[in-house]
Amino acid sequence: MKYFLSIMLLAAAGAGSAFAHHESGGQHSGQAQAPVAGQKTGKGTGLVQQIDRGKGVVTIKHGPLQGLNMPGMTMSYLVKDKSMLSNLQPLQKVQFELTYDGKHYLITNIK
Repeated sequence: MKYFLSIMLLAAAGAGSAFAHHESGGQHSGQAQAPVAGQKTGKGTGLVQQIDRGKGVVTIKHGPLQGLNMPGMTMSYLVKDKSMLSNLQPLQKVQFELTYDGKHYLITNIK
């Protein structure tokens, strides 16, 4: 039983660090980098579900995203600049633009 618990704790610690890396987008400055060749952009509308101003992440329940061939869903997105979240509230309807570099989604504009 102790062995199983040790394995579970190690797995959880590894998953936590992977999640933190995903949420940060691998960027340390909190600012988006210059557009990358092959980067896709999209637009959508949705309803804010959660806001984590500290991490710069917003969870949005949205319809299909134009330009990204993504169906409607609820997903958490990193924002280009944390100040974009200052006036958002849960259950607020928003329009947003985002980029996808093949690994990470990044909201570049939200109203």
